[in-house]
Amino acid sequence: MTDLNPILRSTAVMLERASKKQKAPVWRDASVLLSAPARTRVEVNLGRISKVAGGAQAVFVPGKVLGTGAAPKKLIVGAFSFSASARSKIEATGGVALSVEDFLKRYPKGSGVRLVR
Repeated sequence: MTDLNPILRSTAVMLERASKKQKAPVWRDASVLLSAPARTRVEVNLGRISKVAGGAQAVFVPGKVLGTGAAPKKLIVGAFSFSASARSKIEATGGVALSVEDFLKRYPKGSGVRLVR
């Protein structure tokens, strides 16, 4: 990882440790995607998340969630960062926008979590 952002680096390490501790490969995959170079970093629009999210399924984005599109249903979304419009749209429908740390506390084993990129 050549990124100099210490918060990004510590978050990737936290995901890697959770992967090893809980034997959850989803967190290893998320760590790899979060550690990617800036030009290939994950940015997902809210409309895409709405399309791929199941009814009660939690969604994790190893990058940034952008506010383009609608959130017609209640979503549980975890991500490294959210745009202001994405966060407000998620919360307006009764959903939850969680930081990586809070998402790991809620879903430590990664079961039922869908990784979106």
